Amino acid sequence: MSTHYQNSEREKLVLKTWVKFSRAHNTLSQVMRHNVEEQGLTISQFGVLEVLKHIGPLSVKEIGQKLLLTTSNLVTVIDNLVKQELVKRVPCDHDRRSIIIHLTKKGTVMIEPIFRNHLDELLNCFSIFDEQQLKTLGSLSKDLGLQQNHKGIKK
Repeated sequence: MSTHYQNSEREKLVLKTWVKFSRAHNTLSQVMRHNVEEQGLTISQFGVLEVLKHIGPLSVKEIGQKLLLTTSNLVTVIDNLVKQELVKRVPCDHDRRSIIIHLTKKGTVMIEPIFRNHLDELLNCFSIFDEQQLKTLGSLSKDLGLQQNHKGIKK
């Protein structure tokens, strides 16, 4: 016997939308994670290399903010990337307490084809949408995220 939430139409619509949104996100995340892991990186390692490639050298804190990861989680990821000589730590000129993470030449050579493959996979995943639909989806997603950021996370 199937049970369905019995309440207002708005509540039912929000719940159905949440389920669809969550399933789409989980499916896309699995596809992208698999794609990156096939290239020999974890999704976190890929994120670090990609952000350094496209933004440039950053502190661990700044990388964490871009990737929505805590500094403590990033330390191990960066340690492993340093061991592979894909990134290097450079002391900050103006703040002795801060370390800036730089992409090495080896890291650049590695991330370029992996990122291209990643982008091609994203293009394939989103090929069902036309340009206007992509803009709408992007705008709605941004609005949803910003609204929650303004509220703050409750613990």
